[in-house]
Amino acid sequence: FSHHLPSDPAPPFDFSMNASARADDEGRKIFIGGLSFDCREDDLRADFGKFGELEDVQLPMGGDKPHKGFAFLTYCKAESATDATKEHHQRNYMGREITCKIVEPRRGGGGGGGGDRYGGG
Repeated sequence: FSHHLPSDPAPPFDFSMNASARADDEGRKIFIGGLSFDCREDDLRADFGKFGELEDVQLPMGGDKPHKGFAFLTYCKAESATDATKEHHQRNYMGREITCKIVEPRRGGGGGGGGDRYGGG
């Protein structure tokens, strides 16, 4: 037996992004870890803003330190987030090697490649 799903056109920028990834800010939020404590929000806006318009920059404060050494940046477009992570992941930024990744949805289930989705019964 086969069941027919209503046609759901994929967005034009569908680079294997699944529905759950789109649900988490549509893949527009990135995590940056390992930041130098010299880094300021202005630095992030200047250096990461060149990949596209930033909707939000979060640099959590860290008690006795200027911040906690990580940040979350939300872009207006998913493509901008992808470009930024490609450019900065495991690269030197202000004297430290940083981690730069797209934020994954919190819901369970690890990554895994594309492929078909099978419905359970």
